[in-house]
Amino acid sequence: MYLNTLGKNEMYVSVAEIVGADVEDIKRFVIENAADIVDCHYDEYGIEQMDLKGLLNGKELKLIDSLIMHHITPRESEESIWQEGLMTLSNALTQKTILADYLKKWGFTFSFDGNQIVMSRKGLVVDVENKLGTNLKMRLGGPNTLNDYNVNGYLFVDEFEEEAIRGWLGSPEFLKSLAYYYDNFSIANNYADNSHNYYVSFEVPLDMVDIEGFSATISVEKKTSILLRYTINALAYAEMKRKPFLPMYNPIIFLKRQYDVPKEDIRKIWILYHKPGKWFPVEIV
Repeated sequence: MYLNTLGKNEMYVSVAEIVGADVEDIKRFVIENAADIVDCHYDEYGIEQMDLKGLLNGKELKLIDSLIMHHITPRESEESIWQEGLMTLSNALTQKTILADYLKKWGFTFSFDGNQIVMSRKGLVVDVENKLGTNLKMRLGGPNTLNDYNVNGYLFVDEFEEEAIRGWLGSPEFLKSLAYYYDNFSIANNYADNSHNYYVSFEVPLDMVDIEGFSATISVEKKTSILLRYTINALAYAEMKRKPFLPMYNPIIFLKRQYDVPKEDIRKIWILYHKPGKWFPVEIV
């Protein structure tokens, strides 16, 4: 089964297919229960407690095998996203990409040994230190780090609080890390001066995703149940025309650390527009 999160109508259709019910039955359930669902303020600790008995009527869920998720990326143009897809940091830095070419102009080159990104500057390997206030060593991986080279993103298309996504705006988070490490903010700012903030919607196999707040080893059945409940949660907010109290309304989805999103799996690219304190995706005409 396919969980399409591109919009309210697509979500209703997907939920109906997963549950094995008519779309109108799903809408009726969501509308009748929307106030109670919203009042529960579901997060990762409580989302599994959402009662779907009245919707399932004893039926088993059809298992999700792929879903649409969404990722923020600053780029010079949307064409570059269609050309490159979305890469893990280890590949984005070591293959011929716009980001790697940009960093070469600053004297940086990178290699990857499967466990750690090695950074060189002007031909010399940099022994990256743990500097207060920077996370460059963490981003490059290696011993005692999270090896978090993966692409991550959100489950739904929605408005974002600026403070919550600041690290992904203007320039890639890795460039900000470099800028802080070298105390040279032009490294990040020069890239940002020529970039726009895009929101990229793409399809990904379920076995390549993890859900924030849950173990990476949970079963397909449990993933399906959690994602279904988050989707109904989002639909309830939409029907109530209310904004969420908790950020887990739009949970973060992590891709497995080795997974690059191929350009063929991109389904839509939005541009992020700004209003005071917030950013929101708008369709590119």
